[in-house]
Amino acid sequence: MWFDPAVVEAVRDAVPTWLGVVMVVLSYLGSIYLIAPSMIAAYWANRDLVAPWLGGIIGCYGLMSITKSYHTASRPIIGPPVDGSIFPGWFVPWYEHAAHISTTSFPSGHAMAATIIVGMLVVDLPVGTFWKRAVTGLAVIGWVGFTRVGLAVHFPGDVAGGIAYALGFLAVYYLGRRYVPRRTSYGETTAAFAVGFVFALVAVTYVGSRNSHIAFGGGIGALLAWQYAPAIASLIRETVWETVAPLVGVAIVVGTWFVTDLGIGNRAFIVVWSALFLAAVILVPWISPTGAFWAAAKRRSRRLIGWQIGRGDHESG
Repeated sequence: MWFDPAVVEAVRDAVPTWLGVVMVVLSYLGSIYLIAPSMIAAYWANRDLVAPWLGGIIGCYGLMSITKSYHTASRPIIGPPVDGSIFPGWFVPWYEHAAHISTTSFPSGHAMAATIIVGMLVVDLPVGTFWKRAVTGLAVIGWVGFTRVGLAVHFPGDVAGGIAYALGFLAVYYLGRRYVPRRTSYGETTAAFAVGFVFALVAVTYVGSRNSHIAFGGGIGALLAWQYAPAIASLIRETVWETVAPLVGVAIVVGTWFVTDLGIGNRAFIVVWSALFLAAVILVPWISPTGAFWAAAKRRSRRLIGWQIGRGDHESG
């Protein structure tokens, strides 16, 4: 059942055309093409909350490089439920990425990435209750897994394997985030970046693929940028660089999409550019005037809450 082509074919045949279109589009919930810009935007909007998740993303793609290299299973030789001709021309490359993939099948990278990201949201996101977040998260992970089988690009076992690897990673990730601050002077966010870097280091050492070099470079850049961000922000404050540096950082982040399209294969260049890219992502909220304003507003909010609590205690006494 888990790796039976007949199961995949039966699921594919049960998918109507309209649902196949929806599956192609929403399968990007587990794709780096949606994950990367969404995480960057979220981090720039709420630095302290989202920063540890970036470490998890780096570790996720390090783990993906390791597992994709270790397992060599082939994908189902079954066509998708919808053809690319029903999509507009500009979307056909996105359709091909979702429905026709040539990398190894086990584990499902989409299921792994979706589980890791949803897991971090369920644990850390201060919205609703934990159980409401958990139920919503299970629905999202289930949907992503279903699209991979329904589009006939994965066996059910590939999806289950991706989820299992992701849960194992989350256990290590949160253990590191909790344990390191208790034993060292480093904070929880630094610990999260360190966990991501370790997975990327293992990937680049034992796999050496292009993606592992991207994760490794990103791990270096993120870890160093986070460590030195306060000092850099202090150094450039009230200078011309406080205006120029954030613009340069945004230009590097946006320019990365064009550099990626060039398909440069030099490993040293990939590591350096990935490090520069993640460093720019990390530094922008620290060095921009809006980032400084956001941090100051947060401090004022905390002081106001503390004053209100103290006032309430005084009045009740």
